[in-house]
Amino acid sequence: MIQMVALDVAGTTVNDDGVVLAAFRKAFAQAAAGLWETHEAQWVQYAIDTMGQSKIKVFTELLQSPVLAAQANELFEAAYLELIEEGGVSPIEGAEALFDELRELGIPVVLTTGFSRPTLDAILGKLNWGSKLNLTVVPSEAGEGRPSPDMLKFAAAALGVTDPEQTVVVGDTESDMQSGVAFGALRRIGVLSGAHSAEQLAEAGASDIVNSVADIANLLFA
Repeated sequence: MIQMVALDVAGTTVNDDGVVLAAFRKAFAQAAAGLWETHEAQWVQYAIDTMGQSKIKVFTELLQSPVLAAQANELFEAAYLELIEEGGVSPIEGAEALFDELRELGIPVVLTTGFSRPTLDAILGKLNWGSKLNLTVVPSEAGEGRPSPDMLKFAAAALGVTDPEQTVVVGDTESDMQSGVAFGALRRIGVLSGAHSAEQLAEAGASDIVNSVADIANLLFA
């Protein structure tokens, strides 16, 4: 029995198209121009390596200043929203069909993300996903972002799920898989539609690796 399926957002259920990284670049350049010029290559790689984690945590690690990190995070959120306004936002093929199938089977669908609540709500509003999901969680609501299992614990408690081994976690990054392992999820399904490779996902604890969310229903219910 699967009692909960928790999925990531950008790169897993929502097309990224480089928007997250472009927003990072814009935020770094505006919040810490001098440091950005010196560390651009290093910081871009760090942003790629830590995809899926709480954005404020990433900024704090790099800038070593809570004040600068908060400023950079605000700039990132604004840049991301501006970029998706310009280019639109779209679901990864198969995501909506998976949501519908899971809900028809009585399996709660949860989205977890490293975005803030206002940014996530803007994405969900554009996609009109409100009726397709049982719950959405952001780091500030649960305690810590990934790779901590806090968002998964929060979702499980909210849905009355008592056994992590009856849950499935889906994501495109190492931190998604690490979070699932720490939570004790039965299956940690890595998808290749986002930031990290099959090797990275496997090393981080993926129990299964598929091309995209379009393959998950077959994997779980074939």
